[in-house]
Amino acid sequence: PGSVHITKETLQFLGDDYEVAPGEGGQRHPYLRDHNIESYIIIPNDKKRMAPPENNASSAALHGVAKEIRIMGHANSRRAMNLGSKGYPGSDKKKNSQEEVNDYLSHAIDAHSIEQLRAEHCKKLTLTFHKPDVEDKYMKEPDPMLGVYIVCAEVVLVFIFIIHMIILDLSWIRVFIQIGGIAVIIMVICIILCLHLDIFTAVIPSKCYKISEKLTGNRFHSQVISIVILVIVYICCMTSSFLPASDDIASCLYFDANYSMSYNLTCVQENYVNVPEYLMLCLVLVLLACAAVLVLTTLEKLVLMLLFALPFCALTFTWDDSLWNFFFDSDREGMSLKTVVMLVLCLYIVVLVIHGFQTEATSRLDFLWKLQAMEEKEDMEDLQAYNRKLLGNILPAHVAEYFLSSDHRNEDLYHEQRDSVGIMFASIPNFSEFYMELEANNEGVECLRLLNEIIADFDELLSEDEFKCIEKIKTTGYTYMAAAGLTMAPEDIARNVHVVAMADYALRMKEQLHHVNEHSFNHFKIRIGLNVGPVVAGVIGAKKPHYDIWGNAVNVASRMDSTGEVEKIQVTQEMYSILEPLGYPMECRGYISVKGKGDMLTYFLTGRRKEAGSASNKL
Repeated sequence: PGSVHITKETLQFLGDDYEVAPGEGGQRHPYLRDHNIESYIIIPNDKKRMAPPENNASSAALHGVAKEIRIMGHANSRRAMNLGSKGYPGSDKKKNSQEEVNDYLSHAIDAHSIEQLRAEHCKKLTLTFHKPDVEDKYMKEPDPMLGVYIVCAEVVLVFIFIIHMIILDLSWIRVFIQIGGIAVIIMVICIILCLHLDIFTAVIPSKCYKISEKLTGNRFHSQVISIVILVIVYICCMTSSFLPASDDIASCLYFDANYSMSYNLTCVQENYVNVPEYLMLCLVLVLLACAAVLVLTTLEKLVLMLLFALPFCALTFTWDDSLWNFFFDSDREGMSLKTVVMLVLCLYIVVLVIHGFQTEATSRLDFLWKLQAMEEKEDMEDLQAYNRKLLGNILPAHVAEYFLSSDHRNEDLYHEQRDSVGIMFASIPNFSEFYMELEANNEGVECLRLLNEIIADFDELLSEDEFKCIEKIKTTGYTYMAAAGLTMAPEDIARNVHVVAMADYALRMKEQLHHVNEHSFNHFKIRIGLNVGPVVAGVIGAKKPHYDIWGNAVNVASRMDSTGEVEKIQVTQEMYSILEPLGYPMECRGYISVKGKGDMLTYFLTGRRKEAGSASNKL
């Protein structure tokens, strides 16, 4: 005890790594003596096997970091391989683990820099994405801030209206234009926001909801409505400025001009109030409203600003210099005021365009990151679904959910006790006669392929509704083990639904094997043993979990298989007492000697009961 017993062939592969002593296998087992097999005993010698690693902790951590970075995708394969090789003892390490981590983090940050991402995915001037499908997704994405942009434009128009009312007279035409523009924008705001205002659901017509969904459904529609709103603000601002002023304002301005200077104002004499400073400030507000609409692209903003500024620039060169000198400092020398105003306006537009360029670039990169996050989330969900399916093939569904949950530790053991579980062992004893390792069957691979098809057919039966309460436990060679009632409700257990399902499943396995024999021209025979009783179910191993059941009932079910007869289903007295009253035909075999149990009375299940229907409907 406590030693490793090996053959001479095994020792040849081990070489001189271990100290061994003669095993005297002939004295230990007659098989070794009859076949003249020479054996050895490995003598424990930890000093010979253990070599002090050089900076093992650092190497292990470094190797782990390399693996994590490869998983995250921040390192290419060559660098990952180099880092992995540096994690083993004896390799030449030029950097420690902290320096390597810093290098990889630096590389990851550089790979995700804004400038590099923008150069990789966006065009330099228009900022549109290189990939048409990504650009199409971007344009189809709704902008939730559209209502805020239009509210900003509405606020600008209200302030312009207040300025008009303070500086200019209360002309009914001017009031009508301003109020009309404000009302139109308010109506658009209400239509856009009706989707988010649940309190008006009862009073807002359904058509408004449809219009709102269409306007805010994608970025293109939002751009169109934003351009229309900005044009309305511009028209209301400029048209009100060029309306005729009242005689009182014109006379006042005319008097002030003649009183202060020796020349007359052409615009005042024509009964129009064209104040350059006032027009320029109103235009600045309109341009500011245009810059605040982030849903527009930089190119669209530039075109709108130029269209809004060109009429003002054209009027500026048509006005007399005396008008500028009257409203500004008339004694200044050097560059003319017209030129200064043009330069200031151009500089203001350039600043707004640069701001819009940076804002759009950030918005597009945010969308790109969001798109990548969604793709990674979908990949993660697919991977989780794959892992769940893979784990479901290893463990029962309820056990897999337990291990996938986050409220337990890996070291926690999973176990459960069930008072009534149906256990089945089914084996194909003559499969060993069929299995041969020849060149014709690829050294036995084709034999195993056929066994795999048989097991797969048995597994496929479990997908039927009447057998959903049955869990496959494991297969060992040509023996198939299953259990029923591990997750059933107490009322179903009391009605013995799991026992009936197990009996029907055993009969279906016989039929399925006969079907395989017909199509594969074989004569496999199945032998099945059934029992019912209390078991303990659980998982062994946290890293490589294996689900199994234990108990006296399991051992008896295994004995029912090993002591049974081919092409027959042997059951215990407990199974007989449940199935026989339900109408299943049973044949008494009598008392048989069972290892570890003594003499037991057993029965053969010979067929289905006469009533039709599934097991759940029969009870």
